[in-house]
Amino acid sequence: MYVKFWGTRGSIPTPLPSSAIKEKIRQALEGAAGLDLTNELVLERYLERLPLTTQGTIGGNTICLEVRSGDQILILDAGSGIRMLGIDLMKKGFNQGHHQADILITHTHWDHIQGFPFFQPAFIPNNHFTFHSPFENMKERIAQQQLAPYFPVPMSYMSATIDFKAIDVDKMVQIGKFKVWPLRTSHPGEAYIYRIEDENSALVYATDTEFKQVDRESTRLITEFFQNCDLLVFDAQYSFNEVWDRPDWGHSSAIMGAEFAYRANAKRLALFHHDPTSTDEKVWGAKDQAEAYLMHKHRKSHHCEVLVAYDELSLEI
Repeated sequence: MYVKFWGTRGSIPTPLPSSAIKEKIRQALEGAAGLDLTNELVLERYLERLPLTTQGTIGGNTICLEVRSGDQILILDAGSGIRMLGIDLMKKGFNQGHHQADILITHTHWDHIQGFPFFQPAFIPNNHFTFHSPFENMKERIAQQQLAPYFPVPMSYMSATIDFKAIDVDKMVQIGKFKVWPLRTSHPGEAYIYRIEDENSALVYATDTEFKQVDRESTRLITEFFQNCDLLVFDAQYSFNEVWDRPDWGHSSAIMGAEFAYRANAKRLALFHHDPTSTDEKVWGAKDQAEAYLMHKHRKSHHCEVLVAYDELSLEI
């Protein structure tokens, strides 16, 4: 299974301001003092050694993942990141039509659907996209954001074939090569997390969820849902303290993700759905905290790689 993150921010798109870019440049130049940057080999080695907070950025697009198994494409959510995915797909044949993909939606808060009106492949005749979710009225939910006076182009203007299929809650559904299990989660309104498997690997997509019930039975159910997954994509929007200060906001923390990753024997934990106010440094700091938590509490009895999900991160699982 191949996974690519096209949008990893929560709530609202968050472009990096010029002042932050200038600061990254300053940090890079300070570290290069004394180096001969006219030497291409020296320059390349120096750039590779720069910390990720300096050489790049988390990114500012809202939630969208591309998941592939063979030639099948499953798109997870349609935040502003789906626009960039669409540009990539247009370069890979979708501009000619006669291509298809499935779109799995967790819920319809704007940061999870706002990119679809800008998804170029949906305007190409003979392309085919199918939305899947437990929401019976998904078509109306998606179409409403493109109605006047809020958007100039209605969904009916899109030339591709767009279908909507409701899936049953707590039951496995087969979407091509993927087996998908939905689970209702704690988030304002109605929202779902998903376990997705193909013949080789398992992905758990647990965004926009607040683990309010910590009794033994609730913890057991979540742990079983996550069990032995190759990649756990986990809502880490807030710090541990912020979660307690913001009850019922529907988000979690890197520490909670680390605890569930350990209990479920997850191979990788990807921290995800970063708050728009979080700097790159704060997000990478959450990764350090999660790693320290796993090492301190559980020693070396279980190794789980902790990752920061950032825009354009690609993984094979």
